[in-house]
Amino acid sequence: MPSEPPPLPPPSPPPIPLRAPQAPAGPRVEGRLHPFTLFFALWNAIRNFIIPAVVILFFGRRRDPDTYIWIAGLFIGLPVVWSIVRYFTFSYRIEHGELITRQGLLGRTQRNIPLTRVQDIRIEQGVLHRMFKVADVFVETAGGRGPEAALSVLSRREADRLRAAVFDQAAVRTGPAFAETPPVERQVIRQLTIRDLVLAGITSNRTASVLAVLAVLWQFLDDILPRNAYEEFVKRIAARAAEWQDSISWLPILLGIIAIIVIGMVFSIIGSIIMFYGFSLSRSGEDIYRSYGLFTRRSSSLPRRRIQLLKIEETWLRRLFKLATLRADTAGAQIGPNKDEQSGRDVLLPVVPRKDIDSVLPTFFPDLDDANGAWRQVSRRAIRRGTKKGAAVCILFAAASCAIQQSWHGLWPLLFIPGVYILNVMSYRHLGYLPGERFFRTRSGWLSRATHVIPLRNIQSVVIRQTPFDRRHRVATLLVDSAGQTHTGGGPRINNVPWDDALAVARDVAQRASRTRYRV
Repeated sequence: MPSEPPPLPPPSPPPIPLRAPQAPAGPRVEGRLHPFTLFFALWNAIRNFIIPAVVILFFGRRRDPDTYIWIAGLFIGLPVVWSIVRYFTFSYRIEHGELITRQGLLGRTQRNIPLTRVQDIRIEQGVLHRMFKVADVFVETAGGRGPEAALSVLSRREADRLRAAVFDQAAVRTGPAFAETPPVERQVIRQLTIRDLVLAGITSNRTASVLAVLAVLWQFLDDILPRNAYEEFVKRIAARAAEWQDSISWLPILLGIIAIIVIGMVFSIIGSIIMFYGFSLSRSGEDIYRSYGLFTRRSSSLPRRRIQLLKIEETWLRRLFKLATLRADTAGAQIGPNKDEQSGRDVLLPVVPRKDIDSVLPTFFPDLDDANGAWRQVSRRAIRRGTKKGAAVCILFAAASCAIQQSWHGLWPLLFIPGVYILNVMSYRHLGYLPGERFFRTRSGWLSRATHVIPLRNIQSVVIRQTPFDRRHRVATLLVDSAGQTHTGGGPRINNVPWDDALAVARDVAQRASRTRYRV
């Protein structure tokens, strides 16, 4: 009789699935707007009503006083009522890795912002804000054309606490296994003195703005002066100009030009000091901090891993003083160039000696490649093409001058053609690109220079573009796009690259970028 088979071992219990480590919740942060929100709402409404009130009083029709009261109530009352509703209904809190804001009386709006998506938290303080120790807070993420959340007004202590909580909890959630890291002492990278701001103002070249202001003032005189007084004023100026022309005295004209330039520089210096007074750039761990401003004090914090692109600008005036400006783009919200220039957000470092640039860049890109490699130049056809374009412009000006003067003396613009050729040769010598192991660099310009530095990990696309004239010369334009191009005027762009080189560089850069991890 055959033996029975041995009994089967009992089935083993199913394995317990491993759970991914959960990020610690972190301390709960919640709060409401400061009571001074109502005061600042009233102040802003009155300030915004001043210009419409002046226009209505001086240029509008005469109306009953009750009408003006209704107009003032419309312009001032509605914003104040809206602010009262917002003050009593607005709340915010941080929980489960999100910044949550709620507001609304009849229709409620809740906004959930993941902390790991926060690009920047700006704190702004005007003169009145500093007097009452309050601030406006703006939270920016990678999407949108403005702040994702605006918290106006918070106490300065609460604003600092909110910013620290957002970035601390975001760092914990993105760190390895959510391990806590000890706080790092803030290290000052750069502080600008009054002398630095004066140099920044002198080299900002805002004389054109002063000319525009003078033109507006001249038009304003035409509007406010009586007709007879304005005509008499113009006649005296014309008579004085005729006397100068008869005596062939160019001294007053020269003095006037110098006065305009000096006024422009004075305005530029004052504007530079007002905007960037007390500028400080510092770093704590992976975060970059900026603070600046005389009347409106602004401070912002930015994780350096989110810097997409750096641009080194050297205008012709700043090149004379061996200075440069450093701009940075992130994947954060886009406000617009006008707003950025007025608030100073369009620059990361307003002015810095050119010799110090190489020592400052590793602060933002610790793994930066060496820039002393072999820079590649574009096709020499760039010289010929640039000279042809400049010569065509000179010929058009010469033809127009001859038609106006009815004489061969109008051919004087042709004398600039040799200078156009020389400028194109000098520009060609500084035009080039450097594909590195981890970064892609470009440089362009001769009179005013620009250098772009972009990590390969942040490259979104590489574009090769050809016009019909490019195809004729077997060249192309190479464009490298990153996630953020708000403050630098666009990504690296190199013209007149030989077609075969453009294909090889685009393929190589795209493949290197695909093997890296995009950092946001």
